[in-house]
Amino acid sequence: MRNLVLNPRAISGHLLSGIHRIRQSLKTGPKKHPHFVVITIDNEARRERSPEAPVDRLFWGRYQGREYGIPMIMDMADAFGYPAIFFTDTLTVRSYGKEPIREVCQEVLRRGHDCALHSHPELHIPDYQDRFDYYWTDEGVRSWLGEASDYLAEFTGQPTRAYRAGGYRVSPASFRAMRDIGIEADFSSLLGHKQCMIDASYCNNGVRKYDGVYEVPVSVYHDVKGTPRKLDVNWRTPETFRWHLQEAMAAGVLCTTIFLHSWSFLKFDATWLEATEAVGVDEEAIANFQGMLEVVSETPGTQVVTSLELIDYLKANPDALNAPDTIPAIRPAAA
Repeated sequence: MRNLVLNPRAISGHLLSGIHRIRQSLKTGPKKHPHFVVITIDNEARRERSPEAPVDRLFWGRYQGREYGIPMIMDMADAFGYPAIFFTDTLTVRSYGKEPIREVCQEVLRRGHDCALHSHPELHIPDYQDRFDYYWTDEGVRSWLGEASDYLAEFTGQPTRAYRAGGYRVSPASFRAMRDIGIEADFSSLLGHKQCMIDASYCNNGVRKYDGVYEVPVSVYHDVKGTPRKLDVNWRTPETFRWHLQEAMAAGVLCTTIFLHSWSFLKFDATWLEATEAVGVDEEAIANFQGMLEVVSETPGTQVVTSLELIDYLKANPDALNAPDTIPAIRPAAA
């Protein structure tokens, strides 16, 4: 065994170097991360919302000779130079075939936006309701999520790396399946939602890792009653979005999510699951989305990214997972 010879000069130099680094860190403080904004669209088609032409109406938003769906959303984001993330329900091929969904995915990519994975197995697997428990075992979720992922990879020519569950329906088995499939980031967690089958308290607005997968939660704030509310263009105004963004950035939260569906700009004449058809254009939702994009463009320090850009940033900057997990809260006016 060699004798270990200590060089006092070297030790002194290392100590001084270490002291210098500590002093520098005290001066500069923790690394300042950008505040990321993700524009997320759930791309899906269900007969209950549009019995006549689900793909035309609910993906493309075709109504009275115009397209109010993904083409309009991309046009509006493009006007600001922003990429949007289209989480696409590829299990729709079970109901309507591959070609209509392939066309959707490839148009999103052609326009320079991000095509990620969405899934509503309850809409497209015939015995899903009868065998619900099976489909949420490791074997069951690995089967249908793997199928959905394979479709997306086929349509885009790219591996599936990002996912949002339909109805925020994720479970511990979902994350094991995602890891197995190679999905690196999930955008499903919504604080307080009854179908989110994991303890969402581990991340409210902060980006964290859950069982090896990055979790980017749906952004929420607390209203005056303490109820979590998401930043959905059908329900939230640009003013509320501006307030939330400023509060989140001031608290050091890493990411804010803008939420909409491919059919958000159309009005329907019935409740969520009843058979219906579009009866008009939701001008208020269009104005809300436009206003939110303007707010982002007017807010220094924000950066709009794709799911892949966010994943790559998190890999390169693991300390970003330690950013605060603050929930902005609207306080009632003082009496």
